[in-house]
Amino acid sequence: MVRHEMASGVLLVWLAACQPVATPGVTSSSQEPVYFLVKVQNEQFVIAMTDKKAISDAMDSMADRKRLFPNGELAMGNGGFNIGYRWHLVPESVHMAEFAIELCDGLPSHIEQNLEYWVYSVKRFCPWGGRVVERLRGPPKKSAFQN
Repeated sequence: MVRHEMASGVLLVWLAACQPVATPGVTSSSQEPVYFLVKVQNEQFVIAMTDKKAISDAMDSMADRKRLFPNGELAMGNGGFNIGYRWHLVPESVHMAEFAIELCDGLPSHIEQNLEYWVYSVKRFCPWGGRVVERLRGPPKKSAFQN
């Protein structure tokens, strides 16, 4: 019985770590998505965000006021903005995190190499080494692979 309760507690902590924390007084979504270039080691990809708190956190992270990385739900297709990839992070799900479980950590190329596993089993991408490096003026016209 004690083992079952401990396992349930670990599961609840894991689920909580994967979800954004609501901030009182902050409305959750903006009208238009805001696009950011994210670098992970020597790779990069593009995210779109609609949550005002997430956008503010991304700007703070980019300016080195916070050390955060993106965390969001994976979906098939490039979403019209993650050009060059067969996946994207669902804009409404993307938030900036201080920590997350290791299961969703990786590189953009890991997702490309094992797409169905990541999208249908892992379901989230949270690259611990991911850093927002640029706010884009709109959805990119060229692949994130090109520097």
